[in-house]
Amino acid sequence: MYVTDILDKCADLAARAAAVYRQLAVRFGDDGERVRLWRELALEEETHADVLRRELRSFESDDEAGGFLPDFAERLQSTDRELIDLERRAAAAKKLDDALAIAVALEQRGLEDLYDDLVLQGQPAFRILAERVEAALSTQPILASNAGLPRLFKRPAAK
Repeated sequence: MYVTDILDKCADLAARAAAVYRQLAVRFGDDGERVRLWRELALEEETHADVLRRELRSFESDDEAGGFLPDFAERLQSTDRELIDLERRAAAAKKLDDALAIAVALEQRGLEDLYDDLVLQGQPAFRILAERVEAALSTQPILASNAGLPRLFKRPAAK
């Protein structure tokens, strides 16, 4: 797979993960604390999708596909299969415990590792943009009209 294909697929996966979080927030809307957490997690995934799409547009504007990275294909397929399962489980979730298990599984899937590895493969400007986004997510409250909530927690500082 070329970098542009990977960027496109990862952006789609992040957007789909955000949709699952938003679905859980709506479905289990009677628990305000968890709703805020799910919206915050959705916002983080949407931010990752946006960063990936920006990098994709950068490659496309340069009429470049990026390097060929064959090891990403299986990882993307595996992550896609995991996400399909979690999307199904979220659509059928009846109990709050089920929803929480889905949220934990979303956080443990391979998309975060793919995102980090892709940032390392990207152009220097992409790495800088991704680092700035991550720093902003970890240190400053985010107010977003689509989430309507400030950031609830801080990520541990990178070592």
